[in-house]
Amino acid sequence: MVTDERLAAQIYNKGKTGTPHEKGHLLLRPEEALYCDYRNDLELTDSERKNFKSNNYIVYKDLKERGLVVKVDELGLRVYDRKTETQGQSSAIILPKNFDDEIDFTNIFAELEKGLDRRVQIGIIDSDKDVVYYVIKNIEWPNTKIKEGQESTITDDEVKELVDKGYQINSGLKFGTHYRVYNHESNHAPWLIHVVKEGINWLDIARMVRVGHGVNKIIVLSYKQKWLSIEWIKP
Repeated sequence: MVTDERLAAQIYNKGKTGTPHEKGHLLLRPEEALYCDYRNDLELTDSERKNFKSNNYIVYKDLKERGLVVKVDELGLRVYDRKTETQGQSSAIILPKNFDDEIDFTNIFAELEKGLDRRVQIGIIDSDKDVVYYVIKNIEWPNTKIKEGQESTITDDEVKELVDKGYQINSGLKFGTHYRVYNHESNHAPWLIHVVKEGINWLDIARMVRVGHGVNKIIVLSYKQKWLSIEWIKP
């Protein structure tokens, strides 16, 4: 808690950092305090610096350096797009992930299931502490039908839902994924499907998205009968 009213106002006015309290005081979360220490607004002890470091802070610092308004959330970081008000719903929530962590969708599903009007993003942290951002969405597949003269060559139970709904499913090996998917309207496969198994990490996903982006296709992750699209985004 910053109790010096003048200092509290100075800190808050730099990108709405912290949460104003009564008597002109300002509450700083660990990520916010560490960032204020970094830019010399206040001075933490060595012990505080050590204790406050986290994946959340790496992503928080990156977003603040990009000029965005960021608030600390229980699940991750709430971000407001430029020129938007901070009184209402945030534009996005960002969930930090290490590039070499095995994939865990627990907090992603928890956020998507809320159905809030904000983007669900992940921030993948690399070995240089740089961050790459992706938007994740639930996918629901409407019914379609296979074009005349075409056929699905895949019978995997993981994609049976799509086959039953009339999608054409073929191998995605040449794109580095399991399957490529066509609907009735498409001449080229709009989607690449990757079936997520144990042992896959976020670096594997980043690699897939990079390939998909380069060939103008959307990467869709199949995980326990759920479908998630994942696309690169610039904050």
